[in-house]
Amino acid sequence: MKKLLNIILFIPAILISQKNITGTVVDINNNSIADVKVSIEGEKSETLTDAKGVFSLITDGTGNLLFLKDGFSGKSVSFEESTYTVNVTLNKIKKIIDDEKRTNSLRNVVVNSGLDFVEIIANRIAGAKIKNDYNGNKNITLRGRQSFKTNSDAVIWEINGMIYNSPPPMDISQIKYLEVLRDMASTNKYGSMGGAGVLIIKTEVTEKQYQSSRNLWNAPPPLTDEERKALKAERKAKRLAKKEKNKKN
Repeated sequence: MKKLLNIILFIPAILISQKNITGTVVDINNNSIADVKVSIEGEKSETLTDAKGVFSLITDGTGNLLFLKDGFSGKSVSFEESTYTVNVTLNKIKKIIDDEKRTNSLRNVVVNSGLDFVEIIANRIAGAKIKNDYNGNKNITLRGRQSFKTNSDAVIWEINGMIYNSPPPMDISQIKYLEVLRDMASTNKYGSMGGAGVLIIKTEVTEKQYQSSRNLWNAPPPLTDEERKALKAERKAKRLAKKEKNKKN
């Protein structure tokens, strides 16, 4: 009977700690945006806006609400314990690159559809490895890099100017620019928090940025160990064939 009483008293405490945040998502013309993914950074809770741009999400405490939809700039909005309503406006991304001009790196995302966000990013960076924390969450580490912060050798993420300590929940199709900062380049700009490296991702870019040599998203993925061995063997075979040909002549 005492255990039952404790359970009954515990349930209202849980309900009191939780709250329902509601709001609407519109564009700059105040038109409702449907199917915007609304999630809480670091949590699994997420929902989609309805046809009127309205969303409702149960949470507790404080944190950041993330708003993501393909074709629009993502947005992060912080909420406090007293926050119950959040209304946001998303800007539509101007289409700079025509579909026919998209590189193989963007088309290859379809081929890699079985992989998750972190794996797709890691596959585009030479020396990148995936690390799981105690909760099973994934992040990326770079070969030979160690952060100045204790117990952290994973990169930090800069998404459209916002800093994240872990991979943000975003659609892979939104990415137009990927750059990696290492060593002094990362620590000079981000201090000790960037000691393990920084991944810079942009969803809106100019034509110049898109074609930049720094944009790894617009470049072929690095060769795998197997591909390097095959390429080395192919070159060796060509050299030997050329050498034999010269002997006959």
